[in-house]
Amino acid sequence: MIRSTEQAYNTIDTKAQGIPYEAIDHLRNLDSTEGLIKKLKYAFENAYNGKVYYSDELRIMLPAPLWYAVVAEKHLHLDYADDLLNLFSVEEDWDLMNEQAVYLVGKMAKQYPTEFVNKVLEYIEGNIDKESKTPYIFSFEALYYATDEQFDRIFAILDLDNFQWLDHYIRILGDIQHEGTLEKFKRMLPKFEGKHTAIELQFYIDVMEGRVTEFEKGLAFCEMRDVEWKNHYQQMEAIFSQSEAPIHSDKKVGRNDPCICGSGKKFKQCCMN
Repeated sequence: MIRSTEQAYNTIDTKAQGIPYEAIDHLRNLDSTEGLIKKLKYAFENAYNGKVYYSDELRIMLPAPLWYAVVAEKHLHLDYADDLLNLFSVEEDWDLMNEQAVYLVGKMAKQYPTEFVNKVLEYIEGNIDKESKTPYIFSFEALYYATDEQFDRIFAILDLDNFQWLDHYIRILGDIQHEGTLEKFKRMLPKFEGKHTAIELQFYIDVMEGRVTEFEKGLAFCEMRDVEWKNHYQQMEAIFSQSEAPIHSDKKVGRNDPCICGSGKKFKQCCMN
């Protein structure tokens, strides 16, 4: 039985197998103290830091940052916003952490639509400027909760060069269909004639002008996932019962599976392309 905050921290920090349900729930049920927020920030900042979460004895990366990301669902705070976004700025492949971080991005944007979405837009602009090919695509989840005042800046990002994830950005805006999206897409279309981006633009133009009748808008992942975290992670218990860490899972997304970006579309209709 978990009797203290320190015991909960120690359980999460050292558990290599299984899901520390009791420790996670203990922390989720606490008040959002300065110490707890600092612990979450530290976990995000060092999620891929082998000096912090690598077990020399077991020779694996421990999954503690993932469990702290689950705890963070109940302790949303702007103090760790930059560290959360920076999880998408690394080359490491940890599908489960990316998925949980996408969930948190949506929750953060929903709670802090002005402050957090502005951070996300700055983050996207910075990655485009650096011609980054890291998966900052996952930060786009925040756009579902953007305010009306932010859409001029959101549309301006469409005009930036060397945008690695432009097509997916278009898909998100095509789902949101904010006022001005149709005219913006029409103005962009000639620039991409003969390219796949033109196909994406034309599809959403057709949707917004009523020529596509079978279209379902995507939702933010945080609106689709089971609100009870245990129900979601119980489906993955087999992964965490293995002797090897799940960080570099070999599990592949099927063509007809829901896309990991959280768009609500099938993988073959979204990021597979």
